[in-house]
Amino acid sequence: MTTIPEPLLKIGYNVLFTAGFALTWPYFTYLIWRRQPFWERLGERLGHYPKELKEWLKDPRRPVWIHAVSVGEMLLARVLVRELRAQRPDLRILLTTGTPTGRKVGQPLLDEKTRLVYVPTDFYYSMLRAFRRINPSVLILVENEIWPNMLWRAKKMGVEILLVNSRLSRRNRRLFRMARTFVRPVLQLFDWIGVQSPEDMRRFAIAGFPEKRLHLMGSMKYDVAALAADHPGKGVELRKLAGWDQGQVILLGGSTHPGEEKILADIVNELKGRYSQLRLMLVPRHVERTDSILGELEGVGLRVVRRSRLEREGKTDPDILLVDTTGELRDLYPTADVVFIGKTLTGTGGQNFLEAARHGRAIVAGPHMENFMPLRREFEEKRAILIAGSAEDLRVDLEGLLSIKKGREELGQRAVDCFQEHLGAGARCAAVLLEKIAQSEKRGSR
Repeated sequence: MTTIPEPLLKIGYNVLFTAGFALTWPYFTYLIWRRQPFWERLGERLGHYPKELKEWLKDPRRPVWIHAVSVGEMLLARVLVRELRAQRPDLRILLTTGTPTGRKVGQPLLDEKTRLVYVPTDFYYSMLRAFRRINPSVLILVENEIWPNMLWRAKKMGVEILLVNSRLSRRNRRLFRMARTFVRPVLQLFDWIGVQSPEDMRRFAIAGFPEKRLHLMGSMKYDVAALAADHPGKGVELRKLAGWDQGQVILLGGSTHPGEEKILADIVNELKGRYSQLRLMLVPRHVERTDSILGELEGVGLRVVRRSRLEREGKTDPDILLVDTTGELRDLYPTADVVFIGKTLTGTGGQNFLEAARHGRAIVAGPHMENFMPLRREFEEKRAILIAGSAEDLRVDLEGLLSIKKGREELGQRAVDCFQEHLGAGARCAAVLLEKIAQSEKRGSR
């Protein structure tokens, strides 16, 4: 296989990256402007840091640099930091993220030994300034963050590059293979790669990652789902507020996508004649769709109340509660009897169902779970999830769970058992990473 010399690859990448940035910067500037004041922390994205951080970085103890691009990755980083600190309370950690929402999720981690900034854009000079200032002991990337200048600069400084909780979709594997002449030299820069499943091990090897550096660690998503709820008990409070505290059976549609709300409402409307205690709680993935969802549900024949107006409405026992607020789904799973996982029937890719499993809920999903196939297989092997191939299959599955209480309780018990069985990937990764960190510190002290 032809290999492009590294100097030529670096020149080509930086020319193309700069040209691409020049063409797209108006769009990304608009996105930044929408999410935060335009100039706020812009310097961090170019490798310029505030005085307080510069002073913190002057400490002779080199920090561990953990990069988590957005919300999902930052939640994984929270697990990782917890496990690292359990064994090394003195560890100094610098977190970077690429989004305001990722920054918000990372805020609870901040203390005298932890700092959080935006990741520098992958320009040559931005990364050069960042690495010279941070001088990390190791670089830990959460999931599949691959920025060539970041990796080249780390390697130039002798900083080990560690990739945790990695997974590779079929699509990305094909892309890597198609561009392997250009991509393979970059993939070879990783010193250690912790992957989620045996299937990912095969995909990473085929894509061109160094096979000897791949290690099966399991999925840290289980550990993320086990994090303490932000507002424990909120689901029970909400159920009482709606007047659903008299033995009603709650079907929760979590992270639903267009079309799924109407399908669930139609099923509830059909089954309610035989199961009078059945109620539906809808938590759409995108709250801005509230008005369109209400329009779709108008002709169903069921009474709908919006979450934001529940206190005003009082304990009116609505047929459908539409959650038009954000950030509550995690706290609502414990109040459900059956959970439908959104983006699996009319959408593609699916959504994470582990938080529902943690609470022992009976879980039903559609066939489209492409982004969570290893997790789906683990649960299917334990008969801990029901997969409905169509809306009609979903109706049949839901009716079966409603008709036999013991059946849904057993399904929920198998779900929580499977969840508990797969916990611990964060601790396993942390143990390996601490060895790498200790080795780096030992080399630096010579």
